[in-house]
Amino acid sequence: MKAKPMIYSMTGYAAKPIQINSALIQIELKSVNHRFLDITFKSAEEFKPLETTLRNLLTKEITRGKIDIKCFFKDNKSLDQELHLNQPLLTQYISLIKQIDVLSNAPSPISATQILSMPGVIKQHELSLDDMQEDILTGFSQLITTFKVTQATEGEKIKEMLNSRLIQISLIIQQARPLLTQVTIDYREKLKLRLSEVLGEVEISDNRLQQEFAFFCQKIDISEEIDRLEAHVAEFNKLLNKGGAIGKRLDFICQEMHREANTFGSKSVSIDTTQKAVDLKVLIEQIREQIQNIM
Repeated sequence: MKAKPMIYSMTGYAAKPIQINSALIQIELKSVNHRFLDITFKSAEEFKPLETTLRNLLTKEITRGKIDIKCFFKDNKSLDQELHLNQPLLTQYISLIKQIDVLSNAPSPISATQILSMPGVIKQHELSLDDMQEDILTGFSQLITTFKVTQATEGEKIKEMLNSRLIQISLIIQQARPLLTQVTIDYREKLKLRLSEVLGEVEISDNRLQQEFAFFCQKIDISEEIDRLEAHVAEFNKLLNKGGAIGKRLDFICQEMHREANTFGSKSVSIDTTQKAVDLKVLIEQIREQIQNIM
């Protein structure tokens, strides 16, 4: 079954705890919208050598957004809590004690409590980056998958909103065409009436009336703007159904839609068409705000 095309928001967050022995490591991904891909790495010093590798893993999957990567020991537990006996050092201590016994000719027993109190005899095993690297990289790859799911979920919400606005724009376009026809009819009657008032009993030249009317129709003709708006809406829908990294392309189309709506408004000569132009610009601006967050 073919996978459904997805739209990804640049807003997302995901976190993953990684247990290595008794050390608990937390990795987090957080992103907001940005024109390009901007990755910031914030981590404990122990994880700095992994920065390039983690960046490379992320850039294979994410193309835009301001992203913070965090990797740190949760609750500052950076050490394995199991205690270990430093046998080489203990052997040296015992050898020294025997030498002292020989020199003093007065051997004395030594208890386990005294041995445990000797500096360095008991140690905690510190995890090295080599111990943790494989688990961290595996966990980070899993985290990216979860992160993209959150972006896709947010992207679907944006898509629903965009579809709703596009339907409203299409409806306004359908309503605008008959309005333009009525405006021209009303203007022809109004022009004829005004010429009659000015010229009085003088016969109105039908040719002159036609010239004035033709000039007016040319001035208010918004058919090209409406046609281009329809084409932009169709292309917008096509990209939404295609999915993927479409944010920049949608932004460009939105700018073109806004341009056509402005021209539509500037040619308006009636309250009804002016209101349609205003409604168009409001809807397009709402779309524009949302697509700023699409990858």
